[in-house]
Amino acid sequence: MLTHMKIITAVGLMSIAGSVFAVPTPIDLNTFQQEGPLGNGNWVVSGDGNSVLQTINGNPTAFVSPGNFFNTQFQGSFSAANDGDDDYMGFVFGFDANDTTPFFLFDWKQGQQSGSAPGFYLSEVSGGLNAIPFGNHHLDATGYDVLATNLGTGWVDNVIYDFTLEYTASLIKIDISGGSFGTGTNIFNYATSGNTTGRFGFYNFSQSQVAYQGFTETVAPTFCELNPTDPQCTGAQVPVPVPLSLIGLGLGLLGLSRRIKR
Repeated sequence: MLTHMKIITAVGLMSIAGSVFAVPTPIDLNTFQQEGPLGNGNWVVSGDGNSVLQTINGNPTAFVSPGNFFNTQFQGSFSAANDGDDDYMGFVFGFDANDTTPFFLFDWKQGQQSGSAPGFYLSEVSGGLNAIPFGNHHLDATGYDVLATNLGTGWVDNVIYDFTLEYTASLIKIDISGGSFGTGTNIFNYATSGNTTGRFGFYNFSQSQVAYQGFTETVAPTFCELNPTDPQCTGAQVPVPVPLSLIGLGLGLLGLSRRIKR
C-alpha cells in the first residue's frame, strides 16, 4: 500500500510540474509585421527569426505578431545600444487587427525629458500609435490612458534585460531581470478585468538600435498550478468561523445543564 501511495504521489507531482513548467514555444519573428506608418520604423529580422533590430529614431512604431494570444506568458530579452538617445522602448499586447482599436502598452524611458521621467509606464491606447504622448508620459491624454507607473530607474545602454509578461483575462504581470534588477524584479502586477485576446509585439518611440531576441510563449500558469496546496485547489474544506453569538449560547446551555444535574 505504501509503495502504491508513493507512486500516486509521484505521478501527481509530475502532473503539477508538467503544468507549471510547460515547455515554451519559440516565436518566429519572421512572421511579425510592422504597424503604424512605415516611415516610423525599420525592423530588421535575423535569418533564423530569433531576433529583430529596430534602427530608426522616429515616431511610435510597433512590430506585431500575426496571430492572437491570450492567457499567455511571454519571455525574451531586449536591449538598446548607445546611440546617444534616451527615449522609449517596450511592448504592445492585446493588439487587434491594427492600432485603431484599444491595446495595452508597456514602455520604458531612459532619461528625464519634456516632463517624462525615467522609468516604466503601463497604459491603454485607444487612439492609435500617434496618440501616445512623448512629453508628460505619465498623464492621460486623448486616446491614451495611464494605468500604472513605476518611475525612477531608466534603462542602461548595452545592458541585456530579460522580460516576462503574463497576460490573462484579469491580470497584467510584468517582471524584469538583468542589470540593476538582478535575478528578477516585479514591475507591474496589475489586476484588471475584461482583457481579451490580441496580438503581441515590440514598440519603440524616438529610440533606435533596440534589439529583441529569444522570445517564447507558453500558457500562463493557473492559480492552482502556482498554489497547489491552497484549500480551494486540494478540495479541502475551509473551516467556517463560528459566530460569537452561537458560542455564547452554547456556553449558556452548558451552564444550565450543570445546574439541572445538581
